Amino acid sequence: MEVGAGLIVLDGPEFDVPASGVIDWFWVAIPSNFTKDIWITSIQFQPLDPAVVHHIGITFVPHSPEVKYSEPIWDRVQRDADLITIPGQPFLQNVVTRNGVGGREQDTYVPGHTISDYRRYNAARLIPANTDVYLNLHYTPNGHPLRSHVRVGFTVAKEAPKRQVLMVMVSAPSDREHFRIPANDADWISPPGEATFARDVEIFSMMPHMHVRGKSMTYTLTYPDGKQETVLNVPRYDFNWQPEYNTSIKVPKGSKLRVDAHFDNSASNRYNPNPNRDVFYGEQTWEEMMTGYVGVIVDDPNLDPRQLFEKDPMTPLRAAQ
Repeated sequence: MEVGAGLIVLDGPEFDVPASGVIDWFWVAIPSNFTKDIWITSIQFQPLDPAVVHHIGITFVPHSPEVKYSEPIWDRVQRDADLITIPGQPFLQNVVTRNGVGGREQDTYVPGHTISDYRRYNAARLIPANTDVYLNLHYTPNGHPLRSHVRVGFTVAKEAPKRQVLMVMVSAPSDREHFRIPANDADWISPPGEATFARDVEIFSMMPHMHVRGKSMTYTLTYPDGKQETVLNVPRYDFNWQPEYNTSIKVPKGSKLRVDAHFDNSASNRYNPNPNRDVFYGEQTWEEMMTGYVGVIVDDPNLDPRQLFEKDPMTPLRAAQ
């Protein structure tokens, strides 16, 4: 760990990425050595080999004597002969889903998004004292074996803020009955992701996430008085460049956020690995996802992210049927 004036840099463990094959997601713990609460005002992810990094998630888990630093906690997936996720696998709890802040990652690197900066909003994100940092790592082989690792940097607030930053995700249903992109369909419309805010918030960022068949995504707010507003429209989504869109939208309690997405599973999509087969929800790049990341600010510095919505807008992936 490197510590400077208002700056902390953590190094993730080294990992040997093979030339080929499938690498499941895994979590890995890094000691933070924070003996007091730390409020961070920005996060920067630095993958040393971005060509093989699909994503990096981060969250914070209270320290336990049983923790094993730098050892992968695998999120194993059973696949068929074509490397497609076999449906019906149970969602297995781990230390992050049981004890982590919000029960899942609290920020994410994807291609095109390396920095989350909250300083302009006079807000910060809490890393509690005696907390370990957990990274969720997804590597994708690219034909060349290499040893890789990632770094994460934080800027630190001088004092506790009055406003807290949280990240949440709104996702479409992931079961095969609802999420099946037909072969050669150039404009398949996904079921929407929907969530109703249980308190007043300020949306400060939005970031669509799909895989290589993703085509477009919109975010729409319906306010308690019935007024509708499109707050983000990305008409030409690109998996290789997934930026965070910054904004400032005051959202009253009871407002509903709806995320809609279109997918192109045709031969006209130059990134499509196989337009001649149906595509289902899954973790790997040749499968698909539909997730709208949302960065929000709340006036309560102690609020748990799971209290933001009336009900959890994310369906565990492994529950897909």
